[in-house]
Amino acid sequence: MTIPTQEKRRILICDDEAGILDAYRRIFSDLLAPAADAAASDYDALAADLFGDAPAAAVGVIDEIVTCRQGEEAVEAVRAAKAAGQPFGVVFLDVRMPPGIDGVEAARQIRAIEPVINIVIVTGYSDHRPAEIAGMVGTLDRLFYLVKPFDADEVRQMATTLVNRWTSDSRIATELAAQVEALEELNKALQASEASAHRAARRDPLTNLLNRTGLQEQFDSARIRATATGARIALLYLDLDRFKWVNDTHGHGIGDLLICEVARRLSAAVLDDGFVARLGGDEFAVVCETTRLEPVLDRVLAAAQAPFVTGAHHLPVHFSIGYSRESDEAETDLPELMRQADVALYVAKDAGRGIARSFDPYLDQMFLHDQAMARDLKVAIETNGLSLNYQPLMCIDGKTVTGVEALLRWEHGDHGLVSPEVFVPMAEKNGLMGELGDWVLRNALTDARAWPDVTTSINLSVLQFANPDFAETVLTLTREMGVSPDKIEFEITETAMANDTALFLAQVEILRLAGFRFALDDFGSGYASIGYLSRLNFHKLKIDRSFVSALTTKPDADKMIRSIVSLGLAMGLTITAEGVEDVIQHDILKAVGCDQLQGFLFHRPCSRSELEKILSRARPGRQNAA
Repeated sequence: MTIPTQEKRRILICDDEAGILDAYRRIFSDLLAPAADAAASDYDALAADLFGDAPAAAVGVIDEIVTCRQGEEAVEAVRAAKAAGQPFGVVFLDVRMPPGIDGVEAARQIRAIEPVINIVIVTGYSDHRPAEIAGMVGTLDRLFYLVKPFDADEVRQMATTLVNRWTSDSRIATELAAQVEALEELNKALQASEASAHRAARRDPLTNLLNRTGLQEQFDSARIRATATGARIALLYLDLDRFKWVNDTHGHGIGDLLICEVARRLSAAVLDDGFVARLGGDEFAVVCETTRLEPVLDRVLAAAQAPFVTGAHHLPVHFSIGYSRESDEAETDLPELMRQADVALYVAKDAGRGIARSFDPYLDQMFLHDQAMARDLKVAIETNGLSLNYQPLMCIDGKTVTGVEALLRWEHGDHGLVSPEVFVPMAEKNGLMGELGDWVLRNALTDARAWPDVTTSINLSVLQFANPDFAETVLTLTREMGVSPDKIEFEITETAMANDTALFLAQVEILRLAGFRFALDDFGSGYASIGYLSRLNFHKLKIDRSFVSALTTKPDADKMIRSIVSLGLAMGLTITAEGVEDVIQHDILKAVGCDQLQGFLFHRPCSRSELEKILSRARPGRQNAA
């Protein structure tokens, strides 16, 4: 901001008599500031050099005097001066100036042009009373009177006072204008900052999509429009499948790029049919009218078809979607729509990847039941309300126990025995897998001390490896309990292998080098490849029970098992067959070269005390193929 330079102190004198104008000039001659004179300046400088003292500079009160002889000329002079940015501070106006307008009319017009000018009405007659003049000209504090014949000193004093006043007022006005401008700029900056803060409070900083606050505001606006038109609102709740795996495997930078790409695709899919919000992490919401739900849903699902590609990274994109819509009978607020869509999302994620599910009351009941069961499971973990059963693993002859597998059991007070196939996924979905896995690990290691000659197999979830201290915890527990690592075998399912991460692989390697054994469980039922077998240096391969049961129902089932056994033996792995229930299966598995068998044909899962009785009848220390 630039503050204007000081304006010239100018006086305008208007009188139709030349003699009067000359008199003004003589009176004001000693008030005029001297014009810059180069010769005089040189003389002053020489005098200073010769005599040491510079002459005192004359300080003028007035910079310029302009004269005219008609009222119209005075008005135009004021107008031109203002336009040029050099306004007059004082104007002396004679009242009678024939043949044009008189001084009072000239003053009225001048006041309209320049409201702050000091006007001096000069008259020798009583044509107009002061009150009449004041009424016509206005601004009484800048309206003055001078009676002819005037006294020179009086005129000089009046001019000096009014010029100084105008100068002071002009300076104050300039400073005030500068302050006003500064305040206006500050106000603009404040408004811009408030607008930015308002936007930031309603936008996700990574994707620039609406956040939860912005979603609520946009929903409220959509509600008003929908109410006016009789429309109904639908909400899609989206979750990006395997996003944690992307972050853990490829880093948060790639994860952020993926989130931004998902935001872009969703926005492109929704277009003007609704709006998109990021709720946090890998969760998004889409709001639209129910009449647009189907096409929006189709486009959103289509947006997930193309993989995400950046540099060397080629990642699949899958959404799990739960959606809810208002009924025709009543409106639904945003929290309730989101709750319903979240319930549907819960079911969609349970069904697999890339699934969309609509909410209905049945899902609500199922969700509430699952949540209640999850709470009960947490209580069971905390109060030791779980138990372990053990199923022996037999040598191929079917007579010698070479190992035992710890199997988790939960006896619910109201629902009886709950299958692990039900409560283990429940624990994984509700963030209880760490606590549940820790309970199994501690109790299985405690029990394993009772049979030090037998290998104890413990099932692990890949989620347990998400804890970076998991391997160290296992090592600490085995040391504290006096259990030998080479008598502990960890079973990892094939499906879990699809979620391997650098952290997972590193911790497996730590435990393997410490002497723990690893078995690939349920081989043939999931996503594993030969690469996984060599990558993790497994010790054992457990053939899924589905292949074993097929031995008595499918003619060529033995060929598949023979191939698996050949593969395992070629890689130096112990081969265990699960789910052996009859002698025919036993004979075939023995013939194809399996090392170990497990199933109801030999022993059902039993309690620790029952297992100890079995082991006491035939200690397997002499034969241990595990």
